[in-house]
Amino acid sequence: MLFAGEALVLLAAFRVALAMMPVRTIIDRLTRRRADQATIPDATDTSQARLTTRRVQWAVSAAARHSPVEFVCFPQALAAYTMLRRRGVPSTLVYGVARSASGELMAHAWLTVGEVVVLGGESAIGFTAIERWT
Repeated sequence: MLFAGEALVLLAAFRVALAMMPVRTIIDRLTRRRADQATIPDATDTSQARLTTRRVQWAVSAAARHSPVEFVCFPQALAAYTMLRRRGVPSTLVYGVARSASGELMAHAWLTVGEVVVLGGESAIGFTAIERWT
């Protein structure tokens, strides 16, 4: 339950942040490596990292699904990225674009740990990654 509460708070914070500041500012603040931040060496190969990743995935998905407020892909990916980073699990936030059938530009964000898509993968098909943040 602790993970779900953290996910909900982060989802709300990132939804507000995305409405109030440039994406580049948010990303720069998130990706800045702090000296006191521990990282699990090769975390994608450890059972603890896999368990943590599954818990974060569940928490963010559940919080977004059961919230009365809609949280689209970007705040979800940012929340999961932040939660994993806090726990020393390296992940990659991916931003991609595609054209709809009518030619409109569409954007999508998803999160990966190693080669595994953690969030947003089901919608990422057909999108071309134009930016990646680790």
